[in-house]
Amino acid sequence: MFKATRDLISARQKLSKFVIQKVTVDQLGGGNLNDCFNNSCTYKENNISSKVVSGWIVKKFDAKTNSTAIIQHYWNVTHDGQHVDTTPLIGNDFEYVIDIEIALFSQMNYDKIFECVCSSLLLSNGLYSTIKLTDDDVVTTPIKELNLESLFRDSIEKQSGILYA
Repeated sequence: MFKATRDLISARQKLSKFVIQKVTVDQLGGGNLNDCFNNSCTYKENNISSKVVSGWIVKKFDAKTNSTAIIQHYWNVTHDGQHVDTTPLIGNDFEYVIDIEIALFSQMNYDKIFECVCSSLLLSNGLYSTIKLTDDDVVTTPIKELNLESLFRDSIEKQSGILYA
């Protein structure tokens, strides 16, 4: 298990009432690139006994940037407990971490957030930053705690019409 995976699990577990853990996921492909939520919903529609699950994909440490990318992601779990992902091109240099509270937060706050996918993260020197892609750049904002309100901050601000700096 990657060190960043252990660190993420530890940081999120302190704030969650659900078990957060690394899981093995079979990458099936067949969905649309960069559309994990809709891919997981489409899979569920076609496989009624499956469930949509939320979590993270943790990339291997990048020595050049001294950081690890941690991307919020959705996939499915089948009735027999098999985790499957139809989003293409994930690759094998990632580890999956289930964090079901992300999906629950987005469902309970659907009227307050712009989208159900929260901010992805960058971990560097033990510190987390949220990642936001703009038309011109990648903006990182330091984050002190991995609570759901902080992870969904950009989505809440976008929904409420607050402009970004």
